[in-house]
Amino acid sequence: MRRLHREGGRRALNVAIAAVGLVLTLPLMIVIAVLIKLTSRGPVLFAQTRVGLDRRALTGAGGNTRRHGDVGGQLFTMYKFRTMEVAKETARQVWARPDDPRVTSIGRVLRKFRLDELPQLWNVLIGDMNVVGPRPEQPSIFKYLSAQIQGYARRQRVSPGITG
Repeated sequence: MRRLHREGGRRALNVAIAAVGLVLTLPLMIVIAVLIKLTSRGPVLFAQTRVGLDRRALTGAGGNTRRHGDVGGQLFTMYKFRTMEVAKETARQVWARPDDPRVTSIGRVLRKFRLDELPQLWNVLIGDMNVVGPRPEQPSIFKYLSAQIQGYARRQRVSPGITG
């Protein structure tokens, strides 16, 4: 019972912060969206599948711990402002480098001030993420890190966050 109360309080706080954040940053997000549209081709938002909360850790003994095609947690779509040129379809997922030539001029500014992360407030509002939690990774990168770092998958026992 105590856990449910704690989870409900955390969720309420996340919703309140996300709602206020979205309202306060809406004018800025409109300006950013217009700048992205005016300076490069493609959508304003970048959507990508990420690995979220592993609910198996919450079910306890007797819960359903089997999953077809285990990816380490519940998959969800994370939103960000697009900071790169639209990529040609590629099967391989990679991290962006600091000097990545795919980053647009507006994208460099957005990344420097972390403004590209603002749409993730929507992910918090709908319950896919928390404001604070481990950064969610792409499924293939999560799989790679889980194989390289002992205990890495334990981070999925809590919802991912905008900021760690």
